[in-house]
Amino acid sequence: MSTDLSPQPPSPELWRTLDEAARDCAPTVFPHDRIVHRAKLIRRRRRLLTGTLAVALLTPLAGNLVLSHGPADSHTVTGTRPPISHTPSHDDRSPVRVVRPGERIEAGLGVWYMLKKREYCDADPADTKPICVGPLDVNQPGAVPMTANVHPRPQGTVYVLAYTGHTPATRITMTENGRTTDLPIVRLTGRPAYVSTHAVGEPRPSDDSRGFLGDAVFIVYGADGKELARMGGR
Repeated sequence: MSTDLSPQPPSPELWRTLDEAARDCAPTVFPHDRIVHRAKLIRRRRRLLTGTLAVALLTPLAGNLVLSHGPADSHTVTGTRPPISHTPSHDDRSPVRVVRPGERIEAGLGVWYMLKKREYCDADPADTKPICVGPLDVNQPGAVPMTANVHPRPQGTVYVLAYTGHTPATRITMTENGRTTDLPIVRLTGRPAYVSTHAVGEPRPSDDSRGFLGDAVFIVYGADGKELARMGGR
């Protein structure tokens, strides 16, 4: 009687066990997309912090300038502000677009963004998904009324801004190189004190040292024509 001691192929059950063990030991895929997205988010939050701090610091400074010169009208400190084409009146209104949360809004030159209830998210053309920043101060508005992000493109500079304030905005303007343009107001349903806007300005050189917004100045007005918030300018 002879016994066959030659090697035998593994059974199907053994093959499955070996395959599962190999998969468990395989190295994980390098998370390149997550790392790139995280880096962009960190840079974006740093830019946002720079912009909002500028607003918070310049607001008391402007008040001190007016008080130091005694009673004066809105033209007291015009030397530090770009010229505006005309004085806002009660009839001035920016066009208003009401959107749904998460609805895509084209800002120009391929840049787009969307609004959420307490965030706004924007993206460069090459981004697969937008980067969200928040929560914005929409439950207790007014602490930092304006936030912004800048997208330099070869054809121009795209600006995306959000405003949260105690008083609803009815007009938003951008002044650049002495020319003032009315910008659209984009907001969510039932949220008149939380609005956004976007604009395309002039191209900026890569070595531009003029600050976060360059020479662009953005002003938010209320229904009575009074200035509610300002961002930009040197």
